[in-house]
Amino acid sequence: SSGINAEYGENELDRMNRVVEQLISILVFVYLVVCVEIPAAWTTFHQDVYFKIVDPLEIGYYYRASPAKNFGKGFHQYFEHTLLVVADPLHACTEILNPAKVSGNFVLVERGECSFVEKVSMCQSAGATGVIVYDNAADNRSNLVAMVDDDRGTQIDIPSLFIIGLDGFHIRRALERNSLESAIINVPINMTYVPEHQIRKPPWTKLL
Repeated sequence: SSGINAEYGENELDRMNRVVEQLISILVFVYLVVCVEIPAAWTTFHQDVYFKIVDPLEIGYYYRASPAKNFGKGFHQYFEHTLLVVADPLHACTEILNPAKVSGNFVLVERGECSFVEKVSMCQSAGATGVIVYDNAADNRSNLVAMVDDDRGTQIDIPSLFIIGLDGFHIRRALERNSLESAIINVPINMTYVPEHQIRKPPWTKLL
């Protein structure tokens, strides 16, 4: 009888341990979704993504971006204090000339001269973690262009975003003015859980 009771106790303890492990897994998942990450299925083809520039402070705002519609990957992790490096050449339609700076970081690229896929592919080949393309129309204050596949069969394994021309213009100008080659960003940001009073919107446009 004592043996049966001991075995029952052990089984009950194992069951409770499994329940606790499952609860911890659920809590971790909820934390990642609410506080840190946005699931890849949300960021790849469905809705806008936001990122925050941490430095330089003069452009330290939350920026709205449109993810590539039908190529590349979504965000499988949260990138905190990662570098946003300006591509050389800026259009990124030919081989990247600053791969040592690009590798492991996000790359800022200007629209034009080749397809979006070609740009992202060049950055990917240089070791980039992700790409942010800005419109080459500097007066574009609100229109986010849909970045679509060029149907050439290029394999893209990193996320890419599109931002308005005015955002790109101000980011580049601030970097040049401060003699910087890169900004520091956090991406992606789940804006649903950022208190309104903490959101710094770019003064030249509207965030939401």
